[in-house]
Amino acid sequence: MNTRTSKPAQKEKKSIRTREIIVRAARKVFSEHPYHAASMRMIGKAAGVEHPLINYYFPNKAELFESIIRDICDEFITSNEEWFEAVKNSKTAEGFLDYIDNLLDFNQRNPEPLRILALNMSQAEHISQIPGYQHFPELIEKICRLFEKKIALKGPIDQIRMFVNSFNIMVISFLGASPCIAQVQGMEAGSKHYREWVKSALGFIFLPGLKEIINPRASGEKAQKKKAPR
Repeated sequence: MNTRTSKPAQKEKKSIRTREIIVRAARKVFSEHPYHAASMRMIGKAAGVEHPLINYYFPNKAELFESIIRDICDEFITSNEEWFEAVKNSKTAEGFLDYIDNLLDFNQRNPEPLRILALNMSQAEHISQIPGYQHFPELIEKICRLFEKKIALKGPIDQIRMFVNSFNIMVISFLGASPCIAQVQGMEAGSKHYREWVKSALGFIFLPGLKEIINPRASGEKAQKKKAPR
């Protein structure tokens, strides 16, 4: 009886492992080739399986790619919640730079998501041409709501959205296209020097805007003092 019940369980575990191997291979291939250039044969070779086996788990390339995009977005939301929790008692500048550090750590451990996003953002004239990319605007919207909830932003909603959208697009550029951006800076993409440059650049560009949408009244008062005649 134990033998009969264990065989289906073993078969299920093997099936789960095979699916995980395929997904890991697909993430690698899609991080190196745009969606339209990648193929199921490439993924099968990277996974060490015959590519028709992939169709048992994913009927076609579009469904496989969309599954990966959905997972990527879920990972970012989960991670963002953790990063916000880690800096909730910090001052604005310190907390924002720590948030960036957590983002950089995440990308160092798991560089494929941002590479996949960067590779495909420039490949299509419309977001609907890339399977699963409708999840990306949904991701940005969720991150906007996290910013509003966790930081208690007080600025106009259009400014909040502009800040969050611009920050995330810049992150995708700096990290997802790091070989190109680092080369422009005369640096190595995976180097400590480039990491420090990305952190400094993001802080320099976005910290003033964050302070503005956290406390617009204080920013307005400072501006008035600068304009006041001596």
